[in-house]
Amino acid sequence: MRLNKKGFTLVELLAAMVILAVIMVIAVPNIMGILTNSRANTYVEDAKKLLSLAEYQFRGHPELRPAKNACIVMTLKYLDNSELKNAPNNGEYDQTNSYVLVVNKPESGKNKYVYYVTLDEKLDNGTHRGIASKSYDQLYGEEASDLVVNGSGTNVLATASSITGSVGCSSGITKTY
Repeated sequence: MRLNKKGFTLVELLAAMVILAVIMVIAVPNIMGILTNSRANTYVEDAKKLLSLAEYQFRGHPELRPAKNACIVMTLKYLDNSELKNAPNNGEYDQTNSYVLVVNKPESGKNKYVYYVTLDEKLDNGTHRGIASKSYDQLYGEEASDLVVNGSGTNVLATASSITGSVGCSSGITKTY
């Protein structure tokens, strides 16, 4: 009697499936972590772009400069936002609640302008995700995943008026663009 040796036994097939399952258990969390970090890095890079756009606009228009301890707000809608069309989680950046707050904090009698950025992505499920009122130094100094925050419902990440006191804008917002 001759045996047909062209196929696999049930034990061999089960062993192969177990090996594949173990590989998936190890690989899937790592891949998900990489995707999460990539999205966080995209938020930070987009926030840096928004800061650069605001700084360019601010330097080119002296009439934008706020008085001592006052601030102005430049919304994403006001700035040239053509580079910020694709948000990381397939939502849309909020044109009004994504902004750069510029505060005049004089030092030694000279004006010193400090920039704070908020980048708010509205997701399809009604939540918000993004960067909440971070300065230039924070964007370049901290781990990207630590900067990304979540909000829900109509509660955006941080409105400009809600952060004015905490960033040294004691005279209030003089103008929103």
